[in-house]
Amino acid sequence: MADNPILGFLKRNGPSLSSEIARELQANGLSPEAARKRISRGVAGVNRLAGLVFPKGVRFFYLESDYNGERYWRALADAVGKASPAYGVALAALEVRGGIVPIDQFSIICGSPVRQSGQISSEIVLKRLEAVKLLRREELEGLGTCVMLGGNGLIGKVDVDGLRPRLITENILLLAVRDWARKLGMASYDRITVREVGAELPRYGTFNWDLCGPSYLAPMVRYDKSGKPKPGFLVCDTVSGETIDEGATASFIRKCKLSASLRNLPPVLPVLIADRFTREAFRLGKSHGIVMATPYSLFGREVAIGLATLLTTLGKAAAIAVSKPEVISELFDRLGQIEGAAGNLRGALFEMIVAHAVQREGGGSIDIGLRVKSSLGFRAEIDVLRAKAAEVRCYECKGYQPDHLVGLDEVKRWIEEKVPGIYQILRAQDRFAAPVAIHFEFWTSGGFTPDAIAFLDAAKAKTKRYGLHYRGGSDVRTFVSGVNAPGLVKTLDEHYFKHPLTRTNAKYDAPAALDAIELSLDLELGEGSEDEPDTVPSLALKKPFSVLVSPTTSVIERR
Repeated sequence: MADNPILGFLKRNGPSLSSEIARELQANGLSPEAARKRISRGVAGVNRLAGLVFPKGVRFFYLESDYNGERYWRALADAVGKASPAYGVALAALEVRGGIVPIDQFSIICGSPVRQSGQISSEIVLKRLEAVKLLRREELEGLGTCVMLGGNGLIGKVDVDGLRPRLITENILLLAVRDWARKLGMASYDRITVREVGAELPRYGTFNWDLCGPSYLAPMVRYDKSGKPKPGFLVCDTVSGETIDEGATASFIRKCKLSASLRNLPPVLPVLIADRFTREAFRLGKSHGIVMATPYSLFGREVAIGLATLLTTLGKAAAIAVSKPEVISELFDRLGQIEGAAGNLRGALFEMIVAHAVQREGGGSIDIGLRVKSSLGFRAEIDVLRAKAAEVRCYECKGYQPDHLVGLDEVKRWIEEKVPGIYQILRAQDRFAAPVAIHFEFWTSGGFTPDAIAFLDAAKAKTKRYGLHYRGGSDVRTFVSGVNAPGLVKTLDEHYFKHPLTRTNAKYDAPAALDAIELSLDLELGEGSEDEPDTVPSLALKKPFSVLVSPTTSVIERR
């Protein structure tokens, strides 16, 4: 007996949209109405996707035998991209960002408004893609809830380890854009907002952006009936470390086009910044009047190299901290000119300073940003872990300004919640089982309040299962001074123990030392053209760093 035509079509072509099946049935002699009825009646062994309805009532059909396999997920992702502008560009924009973003940033990247009449909101896009498991949520220590690609890993890679380095690099890039816009008068000096963790996202019209601010440039201003000026807006989205393709560019274009469709909304100057664009993406953006920019085209070679090196450095933090600590100072020198950048750098690079100092003092293997979790749901991130044959030490690192005092609440959370949880996880590992000694240390470049010190001393005296220790700024400097790392002592003095606000109007003079380190930047920084995008090629290490790294286990993940 011959297969039902719908069943036969799905066997030959894999999971498909009902519109594609209908075309096949009509090609075999059925009228459109008859084809529609045949599809709606259903067939044994054929399922339709629940939770996501495509435009014009189109549905997605698949064989039970295909479900959850590679053919199913790839077909679904492809169908979403073809049939729905809202869902397809959201997946493309997420994929180009390593397949993962913090949940609040999904509304920025997905191409759908927060709320706009006649349009699917970003929240609904997220819920519907979650319902069909093309997207999923996961809580990550230090990053909060994140949205990432689903599909059993078959529709794109999820680069969890690269998320934190990318976010830090993008934050500094956005601060540079804010500086650029202020200096050129592209937007009002004190009204430019950039995305920040825990803060309200920049908003223009019905969309969230990475950066936006009102602009009073002559072509942007409109006047109301009373003659009062109404500013236009500068808006900007950024992606660091990736090549932007047409799909991701289309997400930004969709935001701009939907914004332009709103009556009485002031003019907008849209800027999309990335390290690299495909030729097709670059031309697509320019054809829609978008400023397609790179860090080099906006800020020049020194800042472009600094941002690219920062991304690479944070991605290989343990290796570089051990073998190339001079990079830390060079990053401060290259990027410290950007207003606000020092604060972002101070926290991320303090971990590397600690890692180099303790490894140089006592040897052993080093991990930075080690994520751990237990079967009971406890999650934590170990800033620095040093493992030796008979002991393991976990360092909590806080790169604060010198006048910042760690308070009692922060210390209590560390001692009462974080330390016991990490201890249980480590002790359960064969390599950290007794009699291996476990120690926990809290290091800060600032200081501690008196009540925090009293609490630390009391906990240290009564705790026997593991060691508890702490170091404030002066103790950190003394320790680093004693391990023969003069470059790091200078870095601590210049960027941690001397308040940056006391050094105003310092002339920026980027050093040449970074060009000599063994990081193959291989930069070909052209001037750009009307047709070709500026490019900053990806970074690669000339020689792999040799550093002892503990083996991965089922409960330990590296950042």
